[in-house]
Amino acid sequence: MRPKLIMVKSFALIFLALSLTALLGAVTRAEVVNFKQLLPFVEIKLPGWSMQGKPDGTTVKQGDMMVSEARATYRAGDKTLEVTVMDFLGKSFPFLGEGQLVEVESSEETVRSSKVQDFKAIETYRPREHNGELNIAVADRFWMKIEGDGIDSFEVLKTAAAQIDLKKLAGLAK
Repeated sequence: MRPKLIMVKSFALIFLALSLTALLGAVTRAEVVNFKQLLPFVEIKLPGWSMQGKPDGTTVKQGDMMVSEARATYRAGDKTLEVTVMDFLGKSFPFLGEGQLVEVESSEETVRSSKVQDFKAIETYRPREHNGELNIAVADRFWMKIEGDGIDSFEVLKTAAAQIDLKKLAGLAK
């Protein structure tokens, strides 16, 4: 992924989180975790992959709406992996809420509910495009997204997720 595309995607994610927070009645007195506390959760070690630059992040506060995001990008040849964690004060995304299971299989993609370290997740893989993503709801507060481009299977996303201490991330929600 190119730097401009990553920046556009990051702002889009922040806007999406702020919008969802507003739509879900996010008026609250709690504070988001500063992005600096989230940075360690996007630093992973995967054999054959190298981090591009340093992890970065943003904390945005606009009135009663707040969101923090940390992200890091990794490369292995033509393959790209982007790891993002967001705190938006427990306004979980509808597709990860209420324990509803999802399973969709088509010639274009496979989408299914799963668990990652006992947290709800949605796996998506598009074999023709060689890309996929793993979205994990952590402690009904944080959204962890691992996105791969140029990958041959979903396994690299699962391997990356295994490197992240999600229980420690959940501890920040207290």
